[in-house]
Amino acid sequence: MMIYVDGTDLLGYLTEAGDTLVIRGHRDRSRQNLGRWLVRYCERQGCRAVLVFDGTELGEVLSPVERHGPVKVVSLPYGGDARAEIAGPANRSAEQDRTLVVTDDVRLARDLEHGKARVLTSERFVRRVRREVRAGDESLPGEPDEKFTGLSDEEVDLWLGDFSDEP
Repeated sequence: MMIYVDGTDLLGYLTEAGDTLVIRGHRDRSRQNLGRWLVRYCERQGCRAVLVFDGTELGEVLSPVERHGPVKVVSLPYGGDARAEIAGPANRSAEQDRTLVVTDDVRLARDLEHGKARVLTSERFVRRVRREVRAGDESLPGEPDEKFTGLSDEEVDLWLGDFSDEP
């Protein structure tokens, strides 16, 4: 199974719910906690996930792509939209594999309604994960089962673009 998560929506829901994964005033640490939490779930379920964060502030510099075992974390640049990053890949993935999209964005859900991807709200997804992963397991920090070395293809392209001599 493949899961695409609108991380900004999910983090917003968890913040509103006063969840312990969210550390008030520390958005980066909250994002990391959410990533670890998703890694735990994916490891237990044997699935892969793409966690997409948009809403980057002007001048904020984040690694565009990070990999943590079965989870790929994508931080879009200022002005990036998770809807554009998730809709196409989720629809293509759903043709090959069971695909789940976690979002509270009505526009994204509408983009996916004619495809085979299943859409869950943040609230329903959190309940599902907590039902399937024991409370003590979900917050344990740990190393991913699979470690990635070197740069991802996305990072190589980014650095090549930055250091290219071409105008």
